[in-house]
Amino acid sequence: MKKKLIIALAILTAIAVGVFYFLTKGNIGTQYNTTEVEKGEIERYVEEEGRVSSKEIRSYYGNSAKRIESVNVELGDYVEEGQLLLKYEDNLDIEIQKVKKQIEALEATYNEALSGADFESINSAKIEISRIRSSIELAEENRNRVEELYNNEAATESELEQAENNLEQLKSTLAVAQNNYSQLVKGLSENMKNKYEAEIDVLLLTLEFLEKQKEDSMVYSDIKGIVTELNTFEGDIPSAGMKILEVQNPSEKILVVDFMAEYAISIEPGMKAEVNDRDLGIQMNNLKVGKKQPKAFTVYSELGVEENRQNIEINLPGDSENLPIGLILKAKVMIEESREAFFIPKETVYERDMKKYVEVLEDGEPVEREIVIGITDGNRIEIKGGLEQGEKVIVNYEEN
Repeated sequence: MKKKLIIALAILTAIAVGVFYFLTKGNIGTQYNTTEVEKGEIERYVEEEGRVSSKEIRSYYGNSAKRIESVNVELGDYVEEGQLLLKYEDNLDIEIQKVKKQIEALEATYNEALSGADFESINSAKIEISRIRSSIELAEENRNRVEELYNNEAATESELEQAENNLEQLKSTLAVAQNNYSQLVKGLSENMKNKYEAEIDVLLLTLEFLEKQKEDSMVYSDIKGIVTELNTFEGDIPSAGMKILEVQNPSEKILVVDFMAEYAISIEPGMKAEVNDRDLGIQMNNLKVGKKQPKAFTVYSELGVEENRQNIEINLPGDSENLPIGLILKAKVMIEESREAFFIPKETVYERDMKKYVEVLEDGEPVEREIVIGITDGNRIEIKGGLEQGEKVIVNYEEN
């Protein structure tokens, strides 16, 4: 009885070992999820976000020397070419009038000297010289006072220049009056005629310079467009180099996209592009790259990684005028147009020792195959060598 029991136990043990081997070592019941190498259209593109801008942009900057007298536009205003945007304080109207009066006086003196003068004219000339000398004394005091305020940062450079100009003009006026008196008491020579004419020419040049300065104190729009930035106000003295106003032409819109430099190198003007922003529901096809800006720049990513980037301009259609300046849109540029190729899912490819491999099902068994890949198109990858159309590539295993 004991012998029979031992034999039965041995048989059961052998059966158990056989079942264990069947379940673990026999690989019976293994299933493979596969996909076939397919032939289709594949394309290569780069995708990035861009900002809506304009081909025509005019920026205006402060000079730190003059105060803003008036701002004639508001943010969002449409302006015409040549429209006045803002005006700086200049105090030049009085100076222009002074120079005009000096010219009139010098011409009158010149004409009087040519025709001769009487005692009354000589006496008037003396009185005029005395009056001008008194004005010069007051002007010198004012200049010294403004200079002291300027050194203490209580007066602007423009105000100091104004005080100095007033003093110099009075001195010039005194010289003219003294010459006038001298010519009244003696005859006018040919040299003196030339001198008068030269002095009149100098005053005319001064008048031209002042009128040019007055024109420069007014800022006009160079283009027709919309005011997209306004960073100043009446009474402000904007710093030199500070952007105080910007105008953009909304009818010439572009999308400025800053691609990674490694991608931007492959992009050229004329390449196909499109905007496909599902979040905003904006789709624009058949666009073209208009320009690749020549200068690259460096930025830091959110993780603090340094990135070299370069701006690419994509031309937007005429009906994009309703898109606001500064809007962020998703865009892509086709750097290799659609063509026929063999491809497989990207997830089936793995790498070992700097080489690419897949597993292919041959006669029901998995076989490792080295492959040569091309470009990646979404979730597909191009196969340039190692596989043929219709071959079955293993995606994953399922164990029963």
